[in-house]
Amino acid sequence: MITPSLSGRSSHRTLLLPFAVFLIAFSLVLVARSADSASAEKAEFESAAPTLDSDPVGRAAMLTPEADFSSSPDPLLRRKGGGKNVDIGFADFLYNEESDSEKQLKKTKSTNADIIRVNMYWSLVAPTQPADPRNPDDPAYNWTQYDRAIVNASNMGFDVDLTVLAAPGWAEGPNRPDIEEAPPGSWKPDADAFGDFAHALAIRYSGTYVPGSSAPGTGTGTGGSSGGSGGLPPILPLPLRADETLPFVKYLEAWNEPNLSTYITPQWDGKDNVASDIYQKLLNAFYSEVKAVNDDFQVVSGGTAPYGDPPGGPNRTRPEDFYQELLCLTPKNKKTTCPNGGTPSNFDIIAHHPINREDPPTKHAIADGDVEVADFGELTTVLRKAEKAGTTGTPGHHDLWANEVWWQTNPPDKDEGVSLKTHARWTAQAIYLLWKQGASNVSFLQFRDAKYTKGEFTLASYQTGVYTFDDKRKPSADAVAFPFVTDKKGKGYIGWGIAPKSGTVKIEAKEKGKGDYRTVGSAKVKEGKVFQTNVKIKGEAKVRATVGGQRSLVWDQKN
Repeated sequence: MITPSLSGRSSHRTLLLPFAVFLIAFSLVLVARSADSASAEKAEFESAAPTLDSDPVGRAAMLTPEADFSSSPDPLLRRKGGGKNVDIGFADFLYNEESDSEKQLKKTKSTNADIIRVNMYWSLVAPTQPADPRNPDDPAYNWTQYDRAIVNASNMGFDVDLTVLAAPGWAEGPNRPDIEEAPPGSWKPDADAFGDFAHALAIRYSGTYVPGSSAPGTGTGTGGSSGGSGGLPPILPLPLRADETLPFVKYLEAWNEPNLSTYITPQWDGKDNVASDIYQKLLNAFYSEVKAVNDDFQVVSGGTAPYGDPPGGPNRTRPEDFYQELLCLTPKNKKTTCPNGGTPSNFDIIAHHPINREDPPTKHAIADGDVEVADFGELTTVLRKAEKAGTTGTPGHHDLWANEVWWQTNPPDKDEGVSLKTHARWTAQAIYLLWKQGASNVSFLQFRDAKYTKGEFTLASYQTGVYTFDDKRKPSADAVAFPFVTDKKGKGYIGWGIAPKSGTVKIEAKEKGKGDYRTVGSAKVKEGKVFQTNVKIKGEAKVRATVGGQRSLVWDQKN
C-alpha cells in the first residue's frame, strides 16, 4: 500500500503531507499540495505527458476493451529476466473500515489478488506512551482497526503486507522543528522505541496470540482511545471471541517511503544524506525484534518513493541512491562503508513504489537515480551487487517488491486521469514489465476510487482503483484478474500472462486484414502461475488468451 507519493517525473517536486488528514483517513497517507504547486504540477504534466485516448467508453467496451498495447522499441522489453511467479495485491483504507472491510475484500477476491497492504500508524496504535511497550496488551495500545483488516483478509485467504510507520510524538527525537519542516511522525524516530513496538506487534500477529492473554494487571489491551493527541478518530469495535487467536501476518514492512521528508526528517545535512542512517537504525531494530519472536516473519524494507532530489535535497533522496547508501555501495555499485559505523542492513525483501503517475509504464524517469516502472531493474541490479559484495546484513537471495503502482482514470479526473482503456492496458503491461525486471509482488494503490472532488490532489480524491466510487468494475479489474500481453522475442513473439485457472490456455489472434480470430499458441498452465509461450503472429494483431472459461482482455500488438 501505500501512499500516493509523488511528484511528477519531470519536475522533482517537494512533497508535503498533512498528517492530520491521514489520521482521519485511518490508514492511508494523503499527500497534500498547495493550490499554487498543484497548478504548476498540472502545467508540467501537460507539457510532458503523452497524448492519451480520453474518450469515455461504453459498458460493453469496458468488458472486453480492444486495448492498444503497442510493443515498445524500448530495450527493456527485450531484456531477459523476470521472477518465476508474481503476486498481485491492493492497498486500500476500506479494508480497515467496519462498514466496508468484508464487502471490499470479497470484491478484491474477484480480481484473483493474492495480498493486501495495510498501513499501520504507530501513532494511532500508541498515541500515549505504553508502560510496558513490548506487551501487546498494554492498555495504551489500540489495535482495533488493524485487527479487523487482518482477520477479514485471513478469513478470505489473502496474505497481508503490514506496513508500520509514523512515530507518535513521544517517540520522536529531541529539538523537533515545526510541522512545515518535519511532518508529524517523521522527526528522528527513536529506533529503540520502534523495536519495542515491533516486538509487541510480532507477538500479536504471531499466529498463536489470543488478545488479552498477556495482559498486565491494569488492563486487557483494549485501551488507547483516550489521552495523547485528541484529534484521533473514534475507536471502532471488532467482535472477537474471548478465545479467538489472531492470524499470522507473514510480511511486516518497516516504514513507508523513508526517502521522503514526509516520513523521515531530516533527509540531508548539507550534501550528506542522513535519512539512510536514521532509517537503517529503525530497520535493524524492527528486524531484530520481529525475528526474536518468530523467525518465519518476512521483514520488508520500507518501500521507497520513485523520485528524489539531487544531493543536498532538501526534502527527498533518489531511491537508487538511497538503497545504495543503505546497502553499503557507491554510486557505481562498488562496496563501501555502511551507514552508522559499518553496520549492514537486515531485511528479507526490499520494496519500492515505481509510480509513473501519468506516463506509460514503458517511460523511463528523467533523472538518474529516480525509478519508475521501466527503471525497476536498476534496483534489482543494486540488490544483486550488494548480495555479491556481501554488504547485506542477511545473506543469500532477497526478493524485490513493487508494492505501490497507480494511475488515475478519466472519467472523472480530466486533469490527471487516463482513459479506462489506457488504465487497463497499462495495468497489465506494468505487471509484466515489473515481473520481467525481477519483482515478485506488484500491488496497486486503491481497490475502489475515492469520492472525486475536482481540484483536490490528495488520496481523498484519487481515482486509481479498479472499481469506481459507486462500485462499478473498471476494465483494469479484468486486467488484474487475468493479465495477458504479447511481446517480441527475437524474430517472433511470445504470449505472457498469469493463469486464472489451471488447464490449457489457448491464445487467439486476429491479424490485420485477415478476418476472424485463429489459434496461434497454447500451453499447459497452473492457476495463479506465470506462463509464457511462443505465439505465431507476424506483426500487428489483436491477441487474447482463454483458459477455464475465462478470457483475458485483448492486447493490441504492433510491429
